[in-house]
Amino acid sequence: MSTHMNDVTEILLNWSNESENDRGQVVAALYDELKQNAARHLHRENNQPDLHPTVLVNEAYMRLVNINRIDLSGRTHFFGLAGKIMREILVDEARRMRAKKRDVALKTQFEDDIVNDDLPVSDILELDELLTGLEEIDPVYVQLFEARAFAGMTIEETADALGMGTATVKRKWKVVMAWIKENHGNPP
Repeated sequence: MSTHMNDVTEILLNWSNESENDRGQVVAALYDELKQNAARHLHRENNQPDLHPTVLVNEAYMRLVNINRIDLSGRTHFFGLAGKIMREILVDEARRMRAKKRDVALKTQFEDDIVNDDLPVSDILELDELLTGLEEIDPVYVQLFEARAFAGMTIEETADALGMGTATVKRKWKVVMAWIKENHGNPP
């Protein structure tokens, strides 16, 4: 069943009051875009079959549909939330793998247009530690990183989602990247 974008926006704005079926239709309508965002995060050489982008999106789908108490302000807020959920799923999976004492570390690979090639962090657990430390300093920086790196938002979409100007997003993005590089290998 095809969901029109006006219907999608209406359901997003009224998320908490919508049925699980309606929330599921919205996620289904945005599924391809979610899957593209998920593919950005998973290392192509990863040998773990349960870390395929489809599995990541399906897990995010289940979590998104079951969120009852949240007020979404539109599409960009939804994708920001989806990015945060994908980060949580990747961290949970990495912890599960580490708990089994496997030698394989969960790697993430970001698109060049989202995160520069010289981002030194490829282990999602280290990235999560860094982001948790940064969140204690200023949670807006982490929201910005999640929106850009995990949700795949453009500068403009991130600015809209966070209620700031594009110049501010660009400036804060440089600060986040510099902070991650500076603290890599020695999380706060």
